[in-house]
Amino acid sequence: MKLSSIPEDEPLFKIIKSRIINTSKIKDKEERKYWNELKRINAIPDLYISREELDYKLNEYLKNGGNNQWKKN
Repeated sequence: MKLSSIPEDEPLFKIIKSRIINTSKIKDKEERKYWNELKRINAIPDLYISREELDYKLNEYLKNGGNNQWKKN
């Protein structure tokens, strides 16, 4: 899907644009600030956990009787 095929008044347009826009090329300080904020809000979270970390956390969880909350080290 091309960004140009989405109407500019659709919320999805700004979400996608905020993820792909190169804010370092925007000269206007306020506009750059606006797009950086949208980029932060609409970022896809990094949810990757390595297999080793997952195994460790599962073992700790089970050792504690399944009552321990998951905490990132």
